[in-house]
Amino acid sequence: MDLLPELTARRAYRSISAEELAGEEVTALLAAARLAPSCFNNQPWRLVAARGEILAKLREALPEGNKWATRAPLLVVFATKASLDCRLDEGRDYAYFDTGLAAMALLLEATRRGLRAHPIAGYSPAKVRKAVELPPDFVPLALVVVGKPGDDELLAPWQKERERGPRERKPLGEVAYDGLWERPWPFPAPEEGA
Repeated sequence: MDLLPELTARRAYRSISAEELAGEEVTALLAAARLAPSCFNNQPWRLVAARGEILAKLREALPEGNKWATRAPLLVVFATKASLDCRLDEGRDYAYFDTGLAAMALLLEATRRGLRAHPIAGYSPAKVRKAVELPPDFVPLALVVVGKPGDDELLAPWQKERERGPRERKPLGEVAYDGLWERPWPFPAPEEGA
């Protein structure tokens, strides 16, 4: 069974070079995110590509555990607000799902280009808001750390181990169900074997 090569190659690597990315590369990543599907084509995501002076301010939002991300030449803020997209019954604000799709599109394009793109939730939302002047009604959902492959000198020992170790995924039958909740999907994923 063949899967999209970018899906199988994508990993959340932390070893990132400080080497600058060309404007065309950054534009391509943002354009890929822009092409993501969304409810009624509302495109509720807003992306802030932080480089240069703004990047320096945004780095201050990162805790010690994400020190490795301070070397990256690009941080992309993914933000939205629920009213930009379909608001459905039972609190299903689709803006968050659609913004996640845009992030995945950026991750896949980065992987295709040989870049490393690592989404993170570990940051101070208040500092992110201030650094990029995000309006108060927007939620900074995630940051995506982007750069070329680099060395691992800023990584903690456990991060180095994960960087070099096998890609870990829960078995398909633990996260996917066959028709009814709690009836595990009966077939293994390709990398799980038969």
